[in-house]
Amino acid sequence: MRAIVIAVGSEMLELGRVDTNSVYITQKLMEKGIIVDMRILVGDDMENLSWVIKNAYKRTQLVVITGGLGPTEDDITREATANALKRELEFRQELVEQLQTRFRMRGMQMPEINARQAFIIQGSEVIPNPLGTAPGLYIDDEQSRILLMPGPPQEMIPMFDKILQERIAPLCNFHIYKRSFKFGGVTESGLDSQIAELYVKYKNPRTTILASPGMIEVHLIGRSRKTIEEAQQLTDELAEKIKERMKDALITEEDISFPQYIVNELRHRKLTLSVAESCTGGGLGHTITSISGSSEIFLGGVIAYSNQLKMNLLGVDQYTLTKHGAVSRETAKEMAVGIRQLTDSHIGIGITGLAGPGGESSNKPIGLVFIHLSTPTYEMAVHHVLPGSREMIRARTVNNSLNLIRQYLNSLPPMME
Repeated sequence: MRAIVIAVGSEMLELGRVDTNSVYITQKLMEKGIIVDMRILVGDDMENLSWVIKNAYKRTQLVVITGGLGPTEDDITREATANALKRELEFRQELVEQLQTRFRMRGMQMPEINARQAFIIQGSEVIPNPLGTAPGLYIDDEQSRILLMPGPPQEMIPMFDKILQERIAPLCNFHIYKRSFKFGGVTESGLDSQIAELYVKYKNPRTTILASPGMIEVHLIGRSRKTIEEAQQLTDELAEKIKERMKDALITEEDISFPQYIVNELRHRKLTLSVAESCTGGGLGHTITSISGSSEIFLGGVIAYSNQLKMNLLGVDQYTLTKHGAVSRETAKEMAVGIRQLTDSHIGIGITGLAGPGGESSNKPIGLVFIHLSTPTYEMAVHHVLPGSREMIRARTVNNSLNLIRQYLNSLPPMME
């Protein structure tokens, strides 16, 4: 089965808006072995939307549409779909009564405009929406299927998950087997250049590479009409080749974030961490402490912007600052050592750099960052010249700091289980 996902709403075409619904739907469909051929954004225009739906319906076996089911005049997805399929809209009084009851339970009277949500497409099945006022609609013509859902993710996700499990997944007739890897310290293009020659030889499993904060993810989905064992054999064959080639950059095969992985590993090894940050402004500390259980391993941090604070609190030598400057490998090291000694942690991290847009000099460009890791017996350091805006440089510095911790943990002897 192949699918097309359509997100509706003129607001989604504005700069800075991210269509998270289509990403979620695509991932879940792929996990069931359904290939998504297109993801399309369409504004609130009747002619354009009807044309897109009509052609998507002709082209594929499943069309999933989100957005445009609200009560206002610009919510036109029902009408556009009815036009595309040449079907009538039918008014359902029982839906009005259900909406009125829901509003009364909230101590409100239903606005008359919400009655528009009681129109459904002829021949469609109503999908209840327990978290909102816009019901979903499902049309099954055997040759093709259309699923209409509201745009708010908190409403869309549980509706989609239920229909996917009950109606769509049983139609796939595939056994599905998945493997995924998360890599650090490598760019998306850099990783692809190393593994492309491996995965391009395989049409099955399907390989997807995704960039996420601090990590590059590789997802493999194998399919078999015969047995799950066949799907597993095909997928594992490619997975092990990728794993071996990228073993130095491998973070985990678990479905967790990079910070969660670091916290888990530090807890497992009973190691504590403290941080001294300048250009990141507490970003690393915030990232670590956003993880549940981080209190077991994170002792504290210092945001040391001024040289005076670096000297008085972290013990950075004035000679170091005078000779090498606040943005230097020497200062980063003394910050790391200072915070480790101040908090009596196993690991201290020191970060200093130029996030911009000002402060650039001939030998210290914007984006230059120094990160140092200090333990009582071991020192590690990296420096980078990172591209992007101020916020992008800060975020990338945090991710590179996490990667430095990962490299240190990988250098330790394996833990006995």
